Amino acid sequence: MQLLQQLQAIPGPSGDEGAIADCVEQHCRRIPDTTVHRVGDLVLAVRGTPRVAVFAHLDTIGFTQGYARDLIPIGGPHVKGGERLREVGGQGRARLVVQQKGEKTAWRLSGKGSAPGSRWVYADPLVVKKGRVTGPYLDNRAGVWNTLRVLERCDVVAAVFTPGEEHSGRGALIGARWIYEEWNITRALISDITWHTDGIRMGKGPAISLRDRYVARRRYLDEVLAAAEASGLPFQREVESSGGSDGSYIERSTFPVDWVFVGAPQKASHTPKEQCQVADLEGMVALYAALIPALSR
Repeated sequence: MQLLQQLQAIPGPSGDEGAIADCVEQHCRRIPDTTVHRVGDLVLAVRGTPRVAVFAHLDTIGFTQGYARDLIPIGGPHVKGGERLREVGGQGRARLVVQQKGEKTAWRLSGKGSAPGSRWVYADPLVVKKGRVTGPYLDNRAGVWNTLRVLERCDVVAAVFTPGEEHSGRGALIGARWIYEEWNITRALISDITWHTDGIRMGKGPAISLRDRYVARRRYLDEVLAAAEASGLPFQREVESSGGSDGSYIERSTFPVDWVFVGAPQKASHTPKEQCQVADLEGMVALYAALIPALSR
């Protein structure tokens, strides 16, 4: 979990992924026989002649400081008030204050805050204890961690680390075009973190999503499920009516890239207390390492 803690400590709200992209790029360049490309804050790493790409978004939710210490959400943070925040690229520390003004709810910084336009993120560290990982931004630092681990284990694969998933999806749109036009890749797996629900439970292995707000192409989904069954590794089948991922933007990219979401479940999404089980995260790495060669045949 040391690499995951390193990744989580680097702030990267949507639009400000430069530092985390630098870290991921450097890590990819240390993996033997890996070619690394960079466009803006999108990092693409290639080993061999891949037929399958893994997408993992680099960005997180966060906040932009407006006027008079008001906070404007980046993505969809879930807050109650009292959350500890830190300023990105600065020394500011504050707590989030929830104020009710009639029928309107406002979020503000305690204390002096900083300059309008400054970015703020959750300040809590990642804690590993008794087989669980707790802290902010497992969505999607855990997906990035998984993709780096898989890149180390698979000698024929493409890894696409995208910016902007929580806000615009621009990174996945660029990534889909890139992998299709340069390598004719038409198959993708989405390395992200999903919800702990009545149907998907922490401790039962990673989930393969049969659908969320969007619906993956069934023949490709069936291949993924068959390869997962053949691996003998534990996994769960997820069915949701809402939510989305980089797969949502690949779907709208106009490029013929099939996608399926495969990720570990977590509790308390988009809060400072997100929680995953270490066994589910390790199971996610093992499942990806089995799926990629099977889907590349």
